[in-house]
This record gives sequence, structure tokens and C-alpha cells, in this order.
Amino acid sequence: MFRSPSRWARLRLAFAALIAALVLAACGAGSSASRDSGDSLTVQLSWFSNAQNGGWTTAQTQGYLAQAGLSKVSILPGGPNVSGIPLLAAGRADIAVTTAESYLQAKAQGLPVIAVYNEFDVAPTGVLVKKSTGWTSWADLAGKSWTVAPASLGWQWVQHSQGLQFTTQNFNGTYNAFFAEPDGITQGYPTNTVYEARKQNIELNYFSYASAGFNPYGQVLVVTEDYAKNHADTLRKALSALSKGWTAYLTDVSAAAKANEQMVKDNNQLAADTNWFTWAGQRPFVIGSRGGQQMGAMAADRWATTVDQMKQIGALPASWNPGGALFDNTFLPADTMPDSAGLPDAPAGSFQGPAPAVSVPQG
Repeated sequence: MFRSPSRWARLRLAFAALIAALVLAACGAGSSASRDSGDSLTVQLSWFSNAQNGGWTTAQTQGYLAQAGLSKVSILPGGPNVSGIPLLAAGRADIAVTTAESYLQAKAQGLPVIAVYNEFDVAPTGVLVKKSTGWTSWADLAGKSWTVAPASLGWQWVQHSQGLQFTTQNFNGTYNAFFAEPDGITQGYPTNTVYEARKQNIELNYFSYASAGFNPYGQVLVVTEDYAKNHADTLRKALSALSKGWTAYLTDVSAAAKANEQMVKDNNQLAADTNWFTWAGQRPFVIGSRGGQQMGAMAADRWATTVDQMKQIGALPASWNPGGALFDNTFLPADTMPDSAGLPDAPAGSFQGPAPAVSVPQG
């Protein structure tokens, strides 16, 4: 059902219309991304400020961006209705944080963009159900309604690879309805959602898309090819500061505390205890198997696997050939990823109950 050309055609039309509207808006209002000064940078996040973007916030609060000569940095919050790549095309951002899936679909549309950094080695995205349902396998979730985020295509891979059928509805940015339903199924992470449920005395089971074999790069930084060519020095400075930020956020509790405090200021919907729980639980996903390896680096074989899987579910045209590189590691610093062993604990009392028991799935 996912190999229908009409589905891809509808996606192309919708994406093209969105980009056209944004480009027109940019022409009328002027670009908010400053590309004339080497000390300026605009980053568009994929979600609201939280631990998921800890590298960027720490790069700011620890002064790494300023030390790199980037004194005019704007880090813009995302959300369920924010799409970073069209904002790149419209000149509203210099760097966009997005999913590997959205990036590949933009490339297939012919947009001149390139991936330059990966933040999560293992994508933490999956679906969550209440333990009270007794559901413990993918087969248990067949024939039901799933709440999913359109930008993440793992649910389509589950249908394809597991032979399941179910209906879907779009995630609206909150989990209130899910918590109220006895048998809801929602897309999410095994960190913040699990903790918010814990505060309501609800226990959840987590099914990762990676465990079903769908493990694209988890959080990709994308720029236009023009920006990479004409602002290479600024890009190198930014990614160097980001790598320092991630290292500090992962390994230094005092740096993490300063960053987490800033995130709560930037996002008035963010609870400090939830963010600390997320900090503790997401680190295995950020590091994955990359301990001691170059931070942010990507590999051709993993991109090729994601392209092949997206073609199988009809999210990319079967005939599409990238015709060039899908990523560029040449802007990365030499910094290496910290090892997952020996990471510090969160401060005592920073969240309720035990630390997250996270077993990182492998695709």
C-alpha cells in the first residue's frame, strides 16, 4: 500500500507548495538569517528547547560559540508545525535540525541541501503503550490506532516489515489524550514521556523503531549547498562549538545544570525534573556505539540503508538516485565522542524515582 506513486506525488506537491510560500514570504519580509557576517548564525531546532538540543544550549551557556567568534547566534525553537528545511530554502535559517527522513525527501525533491552533522547515533523514536494493556510485541499493536509524527517514518517501516495493519492520527505535541486513554498508542521517546507518565502513576512499555530494523540517523543538521560553499569557516566554527557543547552536556553535571536552567527559561512548558530525567536517559542514544569516534560523523552505508528502506515503503521514488553525496563530514572537528562508561549521575533529587533504565536498541 505504500508503493503508490500517487502518495509520492501528493508529498511532492505539498512540499513544493510549502517551500514556495516560504520563499515568497522571505522575499517580502527579508531573511532573518544573517549571511553577510562571519560572526552570525541562525539555527532552527526541530522541537522546543529541551535536553534533546543540549549540545546547542551548552555551546551557548558555556561560551563556546562566542569563543569561536560567533557572537550573534539565534537558536530558534521548533515544534509540531515547524519544518526546518523549507526555512533553509526560504533563507530563514543557516542550519536546520531535522530527521533523516525529511532530509532525504527534500533531496529527492531536488533541493540543494547537504547533511553535515548527526547528533543521535541511535534514533530514540518509537511508540509507547501503557503496561496495563499487556501489550509486549509489535503483533499486539495491530488493528489499532497509532498517534504518530509525520516527519518520522518508523511506523510505516513497522507496517511493512512486521506485516501489520493499523490506522494513524497525527501527534499534536501533547500527551494528555494518551495518558487519559486506557489503550492508546503514541509515538515518543523513552525519556520525557515515560517520566511524565510516571508522575501520574502510569507505567509504559516502549517499542523502538530501531528494534524493528529502522534506525536512520536520529537528529541531522542540514545546510544549503550554497551555505556550505560560501560560509565554510562559519560552519566549521559552529560545529566545533556544538561538539564541545555536547561533550560538556554529556559528561559535566555543572555544565548540564547551567544548560538545563537556560532551557527552562527558554521553554515555559518544560519541567526541570522531566528535563533532568531526559538528560540521564538520552545519553545512551546520543553516544550509541560511537564512543571514541569522531563526533557528528556519518557513513555512506547507513545512509544507503535508510534510502533503501524509504523506497520500500514508498516514502522515496523507487527510481531516485541521489547523484551525489548525501553527507559531508569535512566540516567536523576532530573531537571524539565520550565513552558511555563512567558517565556521571544526575544530581540527587533532580527527578522523582529511579534513573531511567534504558537499553539502547540496535537496528
